[in-house]
Amino acid sequence: MKKILAIAIVLCMMFSLTAFAYADDAKPFEGETLTVLYMTSVYADAARAMVPEFEEATGAKVEVVDFPYTELHQKILLDAISNAGTYDVVDVASQWDGEFAPFMTNLGEYIERDGYDTTVFIQNILDNSGIWQGEFYGIPNANTPGVFAYRTDIYPDGLADNWADYRKQVQEATKDGFYGNNISGIYGQLSGVFDYVLWSMGGAWADEDWNVTIDSEETRAALNHLKEMNDNGSLNPNWLSWGVDESIQDFLAGNSGVCETWPTLGLTQAGDDPEQSQVVGKWALSVPPHDKTGICLLSAWDVAIPASSQHKDLAWEWIKMYTSFEKQVEFYNEFGIMSPREAFWEMDGIKGTFMDAVRDALDTANMWWRVPASTEVDDILNVQVSAYISGQQDLETTVANMDAGIRQALENNPVEEGIVNYNH
Repeated sequence: MKKILAIAIVLCMMFSLTAFAYADDAKPFEGETLTVLYMTSVYADAARAMVPEFEEATGAKVEVVDFPYTELHQKILLDAISNAGTYDVVDVASQWDGEFAPFMTNLGEYIERDGYDTTVFIQNILDNSGIWQGEFYGIPNANTPGVFAYRTDIYPDGLADNWADYRKQVQEATKDGFYGNNISGIYGQLSGVFDYVLWSMGGAWADEDWNVTIDSEETRAALNHLKEMNDNGSLNPNWLSWGVDESIQDFLAGNSGVCETWPTLGLTQAGDDPEQSQVVGKWALSVPPHDKTGICLLSAWDVAIPASSQHKDLAWEWIKMYTSFEKQVEFYNEFGIMSPREAFWEMDGIKGTFMDAVRDALDTANMWWRVPASTEVDDILNVQVSAYISGQQDLETTVANMDAGIRQALENNPVEEGIVNYNH
């Protein structure tokens, strides 16, 4: 597959030489310095890899700054509300779009001026990433649904399609230090795990009119599902302290049968590399089990320009290059970043592979709330789910705390009139 993609990259780079060059070797941004902010991950790695080409094309200098996910939100927020202008481009987790839109540049003028084609993106991604209240405040640059990686030699018939059978399946596979599954349960990841279980069971945080509905049988079932897996021994006892990297490395080392995490943050790149993986040729991807719906969790990111930036035109040039088709192909080949562009998924080496399961999930994958209350709710769920699973509090206390916390979050951050909750 990498050979096929390498050919595609060569062709794309031939286009790139003309697409991002300026007439008569002009350097229209000579002397300017662009500061771009990304999450510490392959997204920041890709940004750094693009710097030499961008500097050559524009004459500008670029500084790439990165922070872990748990710090990134605060860094963007503090810069935005202080109007400091520290960053010229920020990579925004799409659940923050509604919160940050008032502080970002409306990109409509740039899109129209340059004829930037926004119809090339997968519709479900476009609906959930960058657009807010009908206006573009960011351009989608990366996405992945929360699919599971699993061992085909352990589960030759694939994963069960409902949670009860799945729990039984992974428990039966657990033996002699081998665990049936693993989960990234660290703070910042655990709430998302709860979300995809809850949504697949037909539950939600609130209805379309923002009436809180977390006090439900679906919520209790989702919490009990996670606690039962914790208690039945099918998970490594340390799973609540594991991040994505720990989960992926455990799976690649051959120590677990399922990896419930974001596979594109390392697993899909290394899974068939003998130097990094003990499960070469013995793994595949699957959508999560479900009881009522086939919805899984969506992670999506969009690159935006803070309104306080003093280099907006240069920032737009960066966004165009970073989100271009040729760069998206290159970023997948080098860093495993999945593109939101439709054409990417039709390429040879992508279509007809394990990636088909990922592409199908992108049409229905669900996003967290994209209103300001989302971040506070996420924090609440992380704390409450962990407290219940670890035995610090009982089920009814947990549900009551969730309910009270979500109501308080909505009171602290009222939803703008006219915004409907699609995540219900």
